[in-house]
Amino acid sequence: MYHSNMQNLYAYRNERSFHKRTCDKCGKSVVSIFPQDSVYKAYCNDCWWHDQFDPLASGRDFDFQKPFFEQFDELLKATPLVSLVIGDSQNSDYTNYAMWNKNCYMVSSSDYNQDCFYSSYIFRCRDSADCIFTSDCELSYGCVDTKKSYGSVFVQNCSSVNNSLFCYACRNCENCIGCVNLRGQKNHIFNKPATFEEVDKLRKWLFDSRINIRRFFDDFQKFKIKFPHKAAEMESCDNCTGDRLVRCKNLDNCFDMVESEDCQNCILGIGAKDCTNSIGVPDAELCHQVVGCPGNYGIRNSVLIWPKSSYLEYCLFTRASHNCFGCVSLHKNEFCILNKQYTKEEYSVMVDKIKDHMIKTGESDQFFPIAISPFAYNETAAQDYYHLSRDEALAQGYKWRDNYSAQIVAPGMPECATCGKSFKITSQEKALYGKIGLSSPDQCCDCRHNLLMSMRNPRHVWNRRCGNCGYDVESSFSEDMSEIVYCEKCYLKVV
Repeated sequence: MYHSNMQNLYAYRNERSFHKRTCDKCGKSVVSIFPQDSVYKAYCNDCWWHDQFDPLASGRDFDFQKPFFEQFDELLKATPLVSLVIGDSQNSDYTNYAMWNKNCYMVSSSDYNQDCFYSSYIFRCRDSADCIFTSDCELSYGCVDTKKSYGSVFVQNCSSVNNSLFCYACRNCENCIGCVNLRGQKNHIFNKPATFEEVDKLRKWLFDSRINIRRFFDDFQKFKIKFPHKAAEMESCDNCTGDRLVRCKNLDNCFDMVESEDCQNCILGIGAKDCTNSIGVPDAELCHQVVGCPGNYGIRNSVLIWPKSSYLEYCLFTRASHNCFGCVSLHKNEFCILNKQYTKEEYSVMVDKIKDHMIKTGESDQFFPIAISPFAYNETAAQDYYHLSRDEALAQGYKWRDNYSAQIVAPGMPECATCGKSFKITSQEKALYGKIGLSSPDQCCDCRHNLLMSMRNPRHVWNRRCGNCGYDVESSFSEDMSEIVYCEKCYLKVV
């Protein structure tokens, strides 16, 4: 049940698929998460945020002869949506779920970055590309779950690792290649001391071509698996289960959370409290089954709610609103149902009646059905975590977009060595590869993204035994995986 719920939530989260279209208000050409042939209306950010846009213009009466979700679907198709979820960024049109970025391209779910490309969940990074879940890094490439590093390529789960390549779970290291679990080391190759010249010679060979990088990548995976892996990545946590948790308390089955407490089945949150079954809940409290709900209180069954909202149910793309039910694109509104204004007294009575109606129609406390998601399955984060073929997605009721690519391409571009699709290499991207010393990629951004995502463990925990002491542990490494899993106490003894 948990995974089917998460899959449906992810299917409402389009992070990194971009299209060129015209704004349905002013006619300006814009970049959008909604294609031109979409049945949904999309405004450019200027028009959508303008005071002249009145979301109540599409308001309608509730029809007790029809199911609620059918009526919400009609409202969703009638009310303009915003083209991109961005703000306060410079020269960063191809970004989404992103704020305060400068000169960034194809970057999603990321804030405070400059001159970065093809990355997701990166924060305060500069001159970096093809990174995921990375923070405070510079001149880095292919980094996964890495922080405070400089000039490093294909390092994972590392911190303060500089000028290094293909390292895993290393800390405070420099000029290392192909190393695992090192602490405070310099000039190492495959965990053995080397001269600076030997490291530099191997680095030049690797940077000479992407074929060399892929060959070494495969060799490194075989080497890495020989070393103990920490059962779960947790730092200063109390009574928590899940993975990649930092300074958290009382979390059950949660992932990628920081300084959060009393949450269950939640993913991606900083400072979250008392939230359940949700994705993207930074500074959120008492939220249930939401997707992208930062800085809000008491939100239920909703998608993309801007901060300073409270007590919303079944709302989408709503900003700074309170006490609304089944609404789209609201802005500073209160006591609305299906985008129609009510008095406080009328609102309370109507919501009770609608909830009784939803019990009769079998819709009570259900998240939005997959059939009315405005996105195709293969355009959403669901494809990253629950990969489906076209036929599988359609058979399960999801939408599908043929000939999909996250990047907008044109004839004459290079073809991907993996999937054969054409892909684009921008002049800014080439300049960055030159700074790092890398050759240009021979894979499209989708295949590169898929490789990085495959390097992370599933957001799931299994019961395991420590490979050293036999103590029972919960781990994101399943029993089918070949990694040696240690409890935290045993792991710290060997690193």
